[in-house]
Amino acid sequence: MTLPDIPTSVAFWAGVATLLSAAGAWFTFAATVLGSRRETYQGIRNLLVGLNAELDLISQWASGGEGDRGYVLPQDLRALTKEQKDWFNPSRYIFTLETPTLQNLTRSQYIRHLNTIVQPLVKLNYSFRRLFDFHADFRAFVNNSPVLYTSVFKKLKDPQSVYLPAETDFMNFVFGMNHRMHNNLIGGEETTDELCLYKAFRSAKSALAQFEVQLHAEPLPWWFWIFHVLAACLTIIAAWQVLRWFSIV
Repeated sequence: MTLPDIPTSVAFWAGVATLLSAAGAWFTFAATVLGSRRETYQGIRNLLVGLNAELDLISQWASGGEGDRGYVLPQDLRALTKEQKDWFNPSRYIFTLETPTLQNLTRSQYIRHLNTIVQPLVKLNYSFRRLFDFHADFRAFVNNSPVLYTSVFKKLKDPQSVYLPAETDFMNFVFGMNHRMHNNLIGGEETTDELCLYKAFRSAKSALAQFEVQLHAEPLPWWFWIFHVLAACLTIIAAWQVLRWFSIV
């Protein structure tokens, strides 16, 4: 068997290396893209876990139970004051809740993949924060009148109490703020404001559920398969040439 000259050998093995390098580079690139898409999918899944956990907590403020109509209050003011006597009480307190996943949604690295749920979730965040901001104003108002707060709080324990004009005004203002919190900011199925917490929560919950059903790992583009076939052909050609070089075929 006559060995080929050195220039021929160098040219041959350089050609084989070029074919295999091109094929290997493509398969490495494709694997990187596929891994990135799987990582994105898992990242979105983790984000949804956080959002669902926070929405479950928000549901307690949004009358989020199945079939719950929210606050459907009587229009007659006298009937309302009899039904909601505790709204006159300045000691009523709502414990706030932090929702970091919801609040930082628009800063998420996956924001471009969340188009269908961004708007309803942003509206929910606005409705939720609006309620707590108003409640903070409510607490500031009652706490800024410690004398009235104390006297009203004590007298409310006795149904026979007689209130001074200043105490009556204070109680009516407290009632009005409680009414706005429950009737307007939280709301119910009859509330016309689509940004009330009741409706914003249900809109966000529905959008999130639909998004989860449709969520899947993004597949590689169809044209990747063309380059897969080309890379496979390059590999086969390189292998064929090596077999021929050693006279195996």
